[in-house]
Amino acid sequence: MNILKSLSKDADYSKTQLQWILAGWVISSLTEKKKTISLTDGDVSEDDYDKQSIYSLLYALYRSMGEVKDEHGTKYEWTFNTWGYAWPSAWGPKPVPDSEPQRFGRNAYTGLYHFEQVKNRVKELNGKVNIVEMGCGTGAGAHHVTKTVFPECTYEAVDMQQAAIKTCKRKFVPELNGRLKATWANATQLSVKDASADFVAVNETHVTEMPGIITDEDKMFFNTMYRILKPNGYFVWGNAIPEITWKPCFDYLESIGMKVIEVCDVTKEAVIARDEDMARVKVFCEDMLNSFWAFKIPGLGKKRRLEAELALKNFYRDPGTNLYRNMVDGTDTYKVALLQKIK
Repeated sequence: MNILKSLSKDADYSKTQLQWILAGWVISSLTEKKKTISLTDGDVSEDDYDKQSIYSLLYALYRSMGEVKDEHGTKYEWTFNTWGYAWPSAWGPKPVPDSEPQRFGRNAYTGLYHFEQVKNRVKELNGKVNIVEMGCGTGAGAHHVTKTVFPECTYEAVDMQQAAIKTCKRKFVPELNGRLKATWANATQLSVKDASADFVAVNETHVTEMPGIITDEDKMFFNTMYRILKPNGYFVWGNAIPEITWKPCFDYLESIGMKVIEVCDVTKEAVIARDEDMARVKVFCEDMLNSFWAFKIPGLGKKRRLEAELALKNFYRDPGTNLYRNMVDGTDTYKVALLQKIK
């Protein structure tokens, strides 16, 4: 069992299924020919994992844990699958209190709309804007925006992972009286109507990650964004990706009719967030790993547990991991960009 490549985006694995899946992964270490997870910094090569499998596992794990406690004992359900960032002081007062366990994820979604042009457009439309998010995860950010940031908006949250959309439909959609819609679909093959969105949002979606190039998948993703965006509509995009990839992305977006309006670098604030979130991540990882009996198998379980912990923490860009180091040294930069459809 190779959990990095074998799980289906169409599945929503139960806790019992996860127990056996992880047991298979632990036992498979007996015949594994190549170590795919670094035991120093949790790094996994692009060739050694499939993003659909990884997200299928993560969303099922989050749901299986239900309500957890952070390092201060505050209860929450892990739904913000985002690194986020500390709120930049130049943007004004913090929108989320420090007592909120997932404040950095909420900051990331609020920050997509901090631009003056965005605020003016929302004001012009009396708050009744239509937003489509491509790659919404569990819909936690969609819920935050629909409930708190723009309480008059309508919002369609799209993700290819069945487990994520089920969480959105269970936890967030019922609360918002029809203003939030959760759609299970590949973001490059959406049935969303042409020119129907005032804003298209992308927040830490798993695209544009190849250093220095824009892939065919990235182009399809951006083409879909362009198609569903209204004339003069805005594309709001936040992510931490290789620094040398931003320019090819912006060049391509301009070639299809988008104009780069403003780009804010929040890498420093993203590093601060990971530093401050370290204790919460530690508690969550320990509680989650303790809940699976496979990691207690003598000999094999302990080894696999270490791999799982390091891989999880690398995914969260936890201090000491490869992805954290990439932000610290500038290999990856976290930027929040505003672009407008001009033709």
